[in-house]
Amino acid sequence: MTASTVPAHGIATGKHPGFDTTLVSEWTKLRSVRSTWILTGLAVVLSIGFSAAIALVMGLTSEPFDTWSEADRVMSDPVTSSMPGLLFSLILLIVLGVTAVSSEYSSSTIRTTFIVNPHRIRVWSAKAIIVGLLGIAVHAIAVPGMFLTSQAIYGAYGLKTASVTDSEATRFLLVVALVVPLTYTLIPLSFAYLLRGTAVAITAAIGFLFLTSNLAPLLPAWIQQHALRYLPDVATNSLSGLTPPGDVTYLSPLPASIVVVTWLVGSLAAAAFVLNRRDV
Repeated sequence: MTASTVPAHGIATGKHPGFDTTLVSEWTKLRSVRSTWILTGLAVVLSIGFSAAIALVMGLTSEPFDTWSEADRVMSDPVTSSMPGLLFSLILLIVLGVTAVSSEYSSSTIRTTFIVNPHRIRVWSAKAIIVGLLGIAVHAIAVPGMFLTSQAIYGAYGLKTASVTDSEATRFLLVVALVVPLTYTLIPLSFAYLLRGTAVAITAAIGFLFLTSNLAPLLPAWIQQHALRYLPDVATNSLSGLTPPGDVTYLSPLPASIVVVTWLVGSLAAAAFVLNRRDV
């Protein structure tokens, strides 16, 4: 008797699904899971709700803006201060990016996926597109919601407000709504392909995207300038205007854009390479 083995790239019979069919399949798998809607719903509700609560507390405890000193007026930034709830959406986007992949490994449905469609790169790219677009959709609701809700509360209590037409506000909102969700979904998605486990991938992604930037003030300026500012989250802060020119971690828009794109492409390419080489 002889034993047969399944090739690493699966078994395919008949015509393989096209890329459009693969996109539809990946979207169907993602939207049919209850956790997807729980994560996206919580990302929107918690981010807007927490930002509104913080704005309300500021309104109740602060003096009207007209009575502030000149130094306090200069330091005040109604744009960034309107988004403390962003932390919730970013963490939940990380979880979304990881579980979109790891749930298939834990349930072994990824084997069925590659039997039906043995073109692994096609499946990988379709999943990355769907997860990235879903992340953008979440922030397309959450970011304007946080900003507009907070500004309305600031205005009601006589605090300094910002308009969406302000150049700095527009730049910040566009980067946070379009670039940030790609970073916080696709890099964790890549980690999930590399590590396969849900807990370890989420931990690694949170540590990579949060811990390094939070530790930056504690590290020597040389390390901040020559290492930390080339990390994706730190470069995104420069791109959005959150990091001011002259700061040791600041990058001008073009280098910051190159850093972010390099990390996105590099992490996805590493995931594709590993996926195409390892058995499932």
